[in-house]
Amino acid sequence: MNNISQLISLLGGTGLVAEKLKIKPSAVSNWRKLNRIPKNKLNAILSLSLQHNINTEDFLPSHNFDNLNFKVLLIICGGIASYKSLELIRLVKKANIDLDVVMTKSAQRFITPLLVTSLNEKKCYTDLFSVEDESKMNHIMLARKPDLILVAPATANIMAKLANGIADDLASTILLASFSQIILAPSMNPVMWSNLATQENYQKLLGRGIGFIAPDVGDMACGESGTGRFPEPKVIYDRIISNLINIKNIADQFKNVSIVITAGPTIENIDPVRFVSNRSSGKQGFAIASELSRRGAKVTLISGPVNIPFPKCANIIQVITAQEMFEKTISQLPADILICCAAVSDWKFIPKISDNEKIDSKNKIKKTNDELLFKTLKNPDILATIAKSKLRPNLVIGFSAETNNIIKNAKSKLISKEVDLIIANDVSKNKVFGEDSNKVFLIDKNNCEEWCEQSKNSVAFNLADKINNIFTTANICDTNA
Repeated sequence: MNNISQLISLLGGTGLVAEKLKIKPSAVSNWRKLNRIPKNKLNAILSLSLQHNINTEDFLPSHNFDNLNFKVLLIICGGIASYKSLELIRLVKKANIDLDVVMTKSAQRFITPLLVTSLNEKKCYTDLFSVEDESKMNHIMLARKPDLILVAPATANIMAKLANGIADDLASTILLASFSQIILAPSMNPVMWSNLATQENYQKLLGRGIGFIAPDVGDMACGESGTGRFPEPKVIYDRIISNLINIKNIADQFKNVSIVITAGPTIENIDPVRFVSNRSSGKQGFAIASELSRRGAKVTLISGPVNIPFPKCANIIQVITAQEMFEKTISQLPADILICCAAVSDWKFIPKISDNEKIDSKNKIKKTNDELLFKTLKNPDILATIAKSKLRPNLVIGFSAETNNIIKNAKSKLISKEVDLIIANDVSKNKVFGEDSNKVFLIDKNNCEEWCEQSKNSVAFNLADKINNIFTTANICDTNA
């Protein structure tokens, strides 16, 4: 018989469980009395149990996620641990999760596609250039269909391909073409794992938001000992279940919430071949747009010229100048939230020969011995204008790139522009622009939080959590509508 009372106790008791699940303590007390947890709360209890490393098999019925339509893609790479992926398939299938499997050529040296097909009761995909599969564009379908992609075992080779953008087979092509959450479970020789090249690829992938299940320490099949053993299938299974539940739990977190995000640089032309701009890759703004879209928000991304792929969101508007960005942002109001990440050019530069003589900037300015002067015209301050307007969203967030007095200058901007939250960073050494990581300070009227350096995807994830907490506390808008 399921012992729900004991499980509740292990989770911290009635009060703590009720607080975590945001329900009344009396409801949890009834679960203990009836020795039963309602179906609509089972996944929340499972998620909480995983956070506390509690094995629920002794307390709850076998996991069954059929009603949640979880979709997982397992990529099996070559290695002596490939056979352990068969146990992973069994565990995932037992939970009624929709599973597809891809095998690399190297993996087929250890286990056969026929064995995987028999166990999974579905076709096992192996070849990028299969006429049958690619007539249906299956590599794109496999990349876009899953909630989560698990690479287990993950070899040094697949890590190197993913880190350096190589797509020369079905597995690597899928990984580069996917918007899904990706988790790697490495398994390799200890010296290979500790090799500088592997560790650099590992850090690069972490910076891009790729998840890892760290290899275990112990004796290897090759006779050596160290870090590199394939994690136990049950450990990997628990991790992916926890991640899947988190994905589903936040999928509607910002349902019916409209968010406008500006990102990237703007450009101000001097003449047809010269311009003034700001250093901005758009990576942080795009990561925020992607994360909030993933959580169910209706996101409009207004971007200046960038050289990175656009994220999946409801609406994308491309602009060039600060004036265009201002006008397009205003056109998307009213909205619930405004997040100004863009590095907007503060001035237009009007070329002149003298105080009284302008230059025809419609044609290329020719080099002469005359001194070239510039008159500056201020561009509209998008953040301050909207924050002080009648169309002001419920929550206004700005970014502040500073070279000195980071916190002081950011707080000054927070007050003068009348915004709710400022995200500040130090760009004095130019280690932020174009990089995959960021170190920021989160500043409001009362507090300043210093966040450690982390991937820009991680900053976006934590900012989304922060916004959700603000909504929950202040009831800024109904995120559960």
